[in-house]
Amino acid sequence: MKTTDWLGDPFAFKDNKLYMGRKVANRLLRDAQEAVPYEFSALLAGRDATITDAVAMPISSDTGNFSWDGPAFLQTLHSIRKRQLQWLGVLHTHPHTAPIPSRQDVLGWHYPTLSYWIVSLASETPEWRVYQWKNGAFLLRDYTVTEAADEAANSSAAVSPSSPKNS
Repeated sequence: MKTTDWLGDPFAFKDNKLYMGRKVANRLLRDAQEAVPYEFSALLAGRDATITDAVAMPISSDTGNFSWDGPAFLQTLHSIRKRQLQWLGVLHTHPHTAPIPSRQDVLGWHYPTLSYWIVSLASETPEWRVYQWKNGAFLLRDYTVTEAADEAANSSAAVSPSSPKNS
């Protein structure tokens, strides 16, 4: 099934490993920590299996989940398309629980080709996980945070100790 140019498919190949730019990861973590006790969310953008940008979504006033209103979501997708990037995934936080998809996460997921990132802020060291939706369930996938993705972002348009670890 062919997707549109703006809708990415980071898992297009069976054993694709995802990559995220270190600058993007650090910015996401900083924004997520500032949002506590609320859940933070962002749309992730880039090309193929490499995330080179992220757009933070408005913070929900509900501390137990994240949600987006239609206009903000569509405006963010338009911004991604305008920069000639692909929408590659969604990141959100679990401020008080492990980075395991909740029942709400499972019921609310409607984008099977995209990556689904959860960052747990429940302990002193944030824990990052990325999932792929396959056959009605989330499967844990590998990823690497890399400077190379930052360089790729810079060609087309200090590391924190709490940065996500390479896996």
